[in-house]
Amino acid sequence: MTAPPEVISERQIIALDRLRLLSLAYYISGAIGAAMVSFLLIHFIVLIGISFIPASQWDQSPAKPALSQQGSPSPSAQASAIPNKNEAPPPIVFRLIAAAIGFIIVCGWILGALTAYAGYCIKKRKHKLLVLIMAAINCIWIPYGTILGIATILLFQWSEVKAEFKT
Repeated sequence: MTAPPEVISERQIIALDRLRLLSLAYYISGAIGAAMVSFLLIHFIVLIGISFIPASQWDQSPAKPALSQQGSPSPSAQASAIPNKNEAPPPIVFRLIAAAIGFIIVCGWILGALTAYAGYCIKKRKHKLLVLIMAAINCIWIPYGTILGIATILLFQWSEVKAEFKT
């Protein structure tokens, strides 16, 4: 004899469908997050490029202004009182800012990858703790991440979802 077919309740069907949608939402959220932080690559490249500009390009002396008819009593004293405004900032400043932006980019990519991986874990019904941690972290990103995180936390309280993740 064959075993009777398993009876699936309506609430269990709803839970399975919501888990499928939640998995898809995590994939989309991870991809969008990684893509948005990638726009900082422009700033990173520009700052690195500026840091390699030679100092000779920054230190161009300004053209001397023509002396007016009235003239000042001591033009040399007036000229020495004006600091050279074309001095280059040290290249390390640009490199430090670029390093900070690079760190933000890498962290954003890691967060996007972990968010997408949380979607994969929901789909495969494993690593419940990782999914809950990513739900909490995603609550930072208002409004989409907050809705996604709260929906995940609330859905994971259902007994049908708890049963899905035990197998």
